[in-house]
Amino acid sequence: MSTDFYPADDATVTSGKARFRRFFTEWWQPTTVATAPPDVEAELVDCRPTAPIALAAKGDAFDFSVRPTFTWRARRMTRARFEELVDAFTPDVMDALRLRTERVARTFEPHRAEHLEHELNARLAAKDWVMGPLDERLTCRPEVFVLPDPRVRESMQPYWQQRIRMHTEHELAMRRAELIRERTQAWSKVMKTLERDPRSRHAASLVEHEGFAEVFTAMTQGRKDELLKLIDLLEQAGRSYNGIGLYEYAEGLDAALNEYRKRAGMDEDE
Repeated sequence: MSTDFYPADDATVTSGKARFRRFFTEWWQPTTVATAPPDVEAELVDCRPTAPIALAAKGDAFDFSVRPTFTWRARRMTRARFEELVDAFTPDVMDALRLRTERVARTFEPHRAEHLEHELNARLAAKDWVMGPLDERLTCRPEVFVLPDPRVRESMQPYWQQRIRMHTEHELAMRRAELIRERTQAWSKVMKTLERDPRSRHAASLVEHEGFAEVFTAMTQGRKDELLKLIDLLEQAGRSYNGIGLYEYAEGLDAALNEYRKRAGMDEDE
């Protein structure tokens, strides 16, 4: 019995060994993970306050303290690159802010810090500052908060203390007047209700407040005296006709007389 064995070619043997070594190497070699590209944000915003700068006020005797805040914006950029550019351009915008504001500040008196702040912000908001290369554009909008010189603030304290005191006293006086008005209206309603009752003059003496009793008694007594005088005049007018006269006149006279007698607390037969 014979078996046919064909001897392997040297090239074939070498190729097989090479494939084995490559397979063995790839099998033991750790897998390399592809790194993801950095995240690009569609829009980036950063609001950064910076150290205050001193700007001379009118007369050059005092300085305004100007506190800038820069709002940075960019599009389609990584956060790291955005912050890097902001840090790089901050000194430039600080210099530009000083150049654009120092001449304006000198036209304002030292105690007009609020007016200067309004003027500067109006000018700065007119147009954003653009900087950076074309493919990495940044925009910056400055805004300022202005305080007067500490010496000016100290000198203004007495003025504002007096103004606050006057305002407080005015509010207290107005409130006191309002309370008096409300009380007066309330007492007026009470008086109108009581004066219709002939017994109210005597009942007023039962009130614990002596002042109220005295005032109300005097008021009702004065009105009663006036009514008594009017009743007397009406009676005299009625007697002047000696029972003779127009019927309508007599009826009207009697009705008026009876009404005033009721108000005076008198019986019709008196």
